[in-house]
Amino acid sequence: MRRLLRRAATPLAVCAMVLGTAVPATAAPTAVPDCWLRPAETHRDWTGMNFTGDMWCEVTQGWVRIQSRSTSPVVGWAEYSPRWFVCWKEGSDYLGSNLWYYTQGDRVVASPTVKAWGYMPAVVVKTPQHPMPGLAQCPWSSS
Repeated sequence: MRRLLRRAATPLAVCAMVLGTAVPATAAPTAVPDCWLRPAETHRDWTGMNFTGDMWCEVTQGWVRIQSRSTSPVVGWAEYSPRWFVCWKEGSDYLGSNLWYYTQGDRVVASPTVKAWGYMPAVVVKTPQHPMPGLAQCPWSSS
């Protein structure tokens, strides 16, 4: 029995051998959503503004801009995925969408006092829809 347990490929296979049950060969891992809300998470941006609640999403790495415009100066770089966003707002069109999400980049590129806080275009954020239902609109947003 010990040799069989050492050769077992997965913990599930070990349990199946011990219990004497069959494990389907096509068992697939449970899918994890690309994006979800985390209502209790808190963040404080470079201006001292506090946020409660965020969304945690898969993203394509890219620039973080100080304003929600594609011509706005770059202040940070988002290296890692998934990442969090605290709110959304409308801005300039970027690849067919005018929605942008507010976050903090992983690396400061310019304007160190801003601490890489800024916007990423919605097209790089993998949500079921834009804006993500339940995520707050940025309080300074004019729309």
